[in-house]
This record gives sequence, structure tokens and C-alpha cells, in this order.
Amino acid sequence: MGHESNHDQASTTPDSRKLTPRQKQMLELASIELSDNEIAARLNLSPRRIRFQLETIFRMFGVRNRSEAIAMWMDSKRPAPRPIDECPYPKPFPANFEECPGYQALQVVTPDQKSRPAGRIWTCRHLEGRLMARTRHRWYGACALGDTVNRKRWTERVGPDRLRTLNQLLHELAPVTGSFAQRLWELKGDQVRALEQKQDPKPATLLMESMAGRFMGDIEAFLERRRRLLEQNQLAIDECLNLARRQIDRVLDQGSPAAWDNRFDVLMRLPEDVWSASLSNSRAGALQATR
Repeated sequence: MGHESNHDQASTTPDSRKLTPRQKQMLELASIELSDNEIAARLNLSPRRIRFQLETIFRMFGVRNRSEAIAMWMDSKRPAPRPIDECPYPKPFPANFEECPGYQALQVVTPDQKSRPAGRIWTCRHLEGRLMARTRHRWYGACALGDTVNRKRWTERVGPDRLRTLNQLLHELAPVTGSFAQRLWELKGDQVRALEQKQDPKPATLLMESMAGRFMGDIEAFLERRRRLLEQNQLAIDECLNLARRQIDRVLDQGSPAAWDNRFDVLMRLPEDVWSASLSNSRAGALQATR
């Protein structure tokens, strides 16, 4: 019986993709209560042709008369309800965005046609692309935390003040980390090209090392100035510096590629990866609680 019920339900839903453009025009005109003769005059067809096409539509829709066909046609045109986990905010997010309680700032690059960094924008750590139900090619921006209720629940779990502090510090660091990652990537390209052309890569390597030293000093000084605030919000310091050193060493390695990849992403958004890890358990717990 379940199969019969599913079949009945499916048969009452018209598939507008199977209608010809002319048939769609007929239904549009029929929906404003024009007669067969009036529709025929509008479309420069014979009334007999109109009746034949409408009867074809009735069979396609599995209905008996015009009013039922029009009702189904109008229903099929209504927009489908949006997913409850869809992010309702415009993208990209403006700097210092605060409208969503669960917003977790994340700086990302916008690539050009050759996958080179062309700019930087703010997005959310929880934003992800998902396929619309019963479609193969329609995507939407979903919140990994769920709907509005789940976002608020997660925020209360991790602490709204803590999350706000994390976002504020990331925005303060963004000009430093973003410009450093960009310049390091450019110098890495110089190093790789020198090696490919059988030239001395040392000038580019020395420039990278010098710039990396200044960068580490700036980051360490920033974190030290904010030590009390970071400790109050359980945001790590030493792990941030260790992560930066590891990524820089990977870039300085002469055998590593010049392409913009995760090494530069991590440095650009430093220390978001470390601090977000401290919130991940809370996110997992919040998601588990909703199941």
C-alpha cells in the first residue's frame, strides 16, 4: 500500500519540464479564464488544436478537466520552501559582521582564472555548499550548525563573548597575516622560477626568511599584548606560533611548489585554525544534541 500511496502522490505533481513552450502558454492563458476560442485567437491556432493540446495536458497531469489542470499548474509554479539550514545572510560577509549569533569569521582568497589569489573576503567557518533536495545541480549556502535555534544553542555552548572575541582578534590580525601570505607567495614564485631557470634561488630565499622573521615577531608581540584576553577566553598562544613556523618552513623548502595552497591559506587566516579547533568539540556536541 505504501508503494501505491507514493505513486498517487507523484502522479499529482506536474513536471513542467515535459510541457512544450506552447502548452505552457495555453495554461497561462487558461489560468486567466480565457475560453478555448480566446486562447486560439491569442496564439493564432484553431480552437480544435487548443482542445487537443489541453486534453493532452490533462492526461499528462492525470486530471479530468481544465480547473484541475490549472490548479496543478499554478501549484507547480510556486517556489519550493527554502531549506531550514540555509544561511539567510548576504555574502560575502562585511567586516565585523555580527547579525548571526553563530558567525565564526574566516578569511579566504578569491582566485582568478588561473587559481592565483586575486583578493580576500570574509566568510563563515560554518558555511558550506549543499545540494537542494531532489535536484542534481541546484546548490545553496547551508549552515553546518543547522537552523536558527541550533545556531543559538551552539553559541550559548561555546560562549557568545568568547566567539565575539575570536572574531574581533582575527579582524585585527587580518591586514598583517593577509599581506604577509600574499608577499610570501610572490617570493616563493621567484624562488621556484630561479630554480627552474638554473639560477641562484638564494636572494628570494633570504628575502622570505627575513620577512618571515619580522612576521613572527609581529605575531608574537600581538599575542603577548593580548595574553590576558586570550587566556580568559581559552584561546591558545604557543600553538599559534608553532603552526605559523611549520607553515613557513614548508614554504621555504626549495622542493615545495609555488602554487597557492593550504600553506598560504593557513598563514593568511592565522591563527583561526588553532582557535577554531578549540570550538570544534562544542560544535560536534551541539550537532549531536539535535539528532
